[in-house]
Amino acid sequence: MDDFKKYQSNQRSQPRYNNQGNPPGNQDSNRNNLLDEDDEDVDMIKTRIGEVKQESLNSTRNALSQLRQTEDTAGRTMEKLGQQSAQLNKVDKSLDVTNVRADESIDKTANLRKLNKSIFSISFGNPFSGRKKREAELEKAKLAQERSIQESERIRKQDYDSRRRVENATQGLNRAGPGRSKLSDQDRAKYTFEDEDPEIENEINDNLNEIGDAVGGLKRLALGMGEEIETQNKQLANIQAKTDDTSAKIAISQHHLRKIK
Repeated sequence: MDDFKKYQSNQRSQPRYNNQGNPPGNQDSNRNNLLDEDDEDVDMIKTRIGEVKQESLNSTRNALSQLRQTEDTAGRTMEKLGQQSAQLNKVDKSLDVTNVRADESIDKTANLRKLNKSIFSISFGNPFSGRKKREAELEKAKLAQERSIQESERIRKQDYDSRRRVENATQGLNRAGPGRSKLSDQDRAKYTFEDEDPEIENEINDNLNEIGDAVGGLKRLALGMGEEIETQNKQLANIQAKTDDTSAKIAISQHHLRKIK
């Protein structure tokens, strides 16, 4: 009996071991070490996430800045194209006036030539042919007036369409567009820790929205400039045709003058 009591006493005085052969105190210590390592890993991940978010924020800022500069340049180019169209319309209208004057010059030089011939020859006028001539002249003047009105209306419409294209292409530049999406608390919680500042996510989201608006604005400007240039090319071709017509009429007037002797 005494030997059994000594055995129990020795067992109580010795430390107990778990299944892995470690004392219970060592097991708690290992668990704490693992928890500390997990906390360090989480902190490292948080730090890296913060760095990535800051890099993303800087990238969106730089992209937005570049887009704004490009948008400003494109907007000024569109406005200059509009001014150029207005100048072409003025040239077009001036050519119409010049063309009318050229027609008048042909008639006057032709009459001068006839008057000059009548001085040296005796002619008997035909009242019937004179009446037809006056009617033809009236019809010619009427048609010329109708063409002048049509051309004035065409030029006025061109000027209006050009201003409309410039306004449509440049409206909303450097301004926030409607219907901009905001991050909800639920969406933000999917990738944000509780102790993080939500302003970074908000600014990134706002910048991405503005980048989308800027890209849409650049597309609108590109389409507007393309349409404006295409219209100007047609206008230049029309101006060239009018210039050739006026030059031909001036040449006819000069020919009549040379024939006057």
